[in-house]
Amino acid sequence: MNNSVKNLLFEATEKLRSITDTPSLDTSILFEKATNLNKVKQLTYFDKIIEIEEINYFNSLINRRLNFEPIAYIIGEKEFYARVFKVNKNTLIPRPDTETLVEQVLLYINNLDFLPCVLDLCTGSGCVGLSIGLETNIKSLTLSDISEKALEIAKINAQKLYKNNINIIKSNLLENCDNYDIIVSNPPYLTNKWCEEVNKDVKKEPLLALEGFGDDGLDIIRKIIKEAKEHFKNDFGSIFLECDSRQCNTVKKVLENNNFHNIEIFKDLTNKNRVVKGIYER
Repeated sequence: MNNSVKNLLFEATEKLRSITDTPSLDTSILFEKATNLNKVKQLTYFDKIIEIEEINYFNSLINRRLNFEPIAYIIGEKEFYARVFKVNKNTLIPRPDTETLVEQVLLYINNLDFLPCVLDLCTGSGCVGLSIGLETNIKSLTLSDISEKALEIAKINAQKLYKNNINIIKSNLLENCDNYDIIVSNPPYLTNKWCEEVNKDVKKEPLLALEGFGDDGLDIIRKIIKEAKEHFKNDFGSIFLECDSRQCNTVKKVLENNNFHNIEIFKDLTNKNRVVKGIYER
């Protein structure tokens, strides 16, 4: 076979069939990364001969994918809420289901009669908090995470996307945090068993961002809810938490037991329970 676009794409797609349900898409994305030829140009210039340097780079990317490295880590970015965020192996890869978390916070903010101070706890790449800050008017935005390496990525995304004032702090949950009107979090919530059962791609993501500890995976969420009560401005605030559909009712009960009210559960894009909201008033 010659080194044409068509042949290179065909060979790589065949290689990836055994490890992904989207071999053609994965191949196309990695080919664009290696050659700067987007999907349209790949179809238009399918007889174009590719230089050996670009072929070698493309093959190195394919080999990384064959080792189950997620596409987002290979190309170093992921789209979330219509924006592109930098990611790497130290951050969780943003997922479409998490856009539900952003949507519900935005709906809540739009019904407020004041500009809130918002904390994105366990921020990772910063995609949740930054999306909220970019989509609506808020008084202040704080991004917090226990991982310094994750915060480095959050800072890069903030510098690229966010022109307003922002606080980025290292904190073990709410330990070093101030007081806020809204606390939003997509925290670790998988059980140890669920972590073992995830596919090989997800196993490449940081365990620190996945495992929530406890038999039900909710130890971290329980701690967040308990600590949150001491971190609301004027003894009043709201919390929005993402969790697994199997956990939402338990999270609702935890909120109730901690004197939160107006508790609601919201479904994600696949119609599964995904986000739990509660209001706290001392």
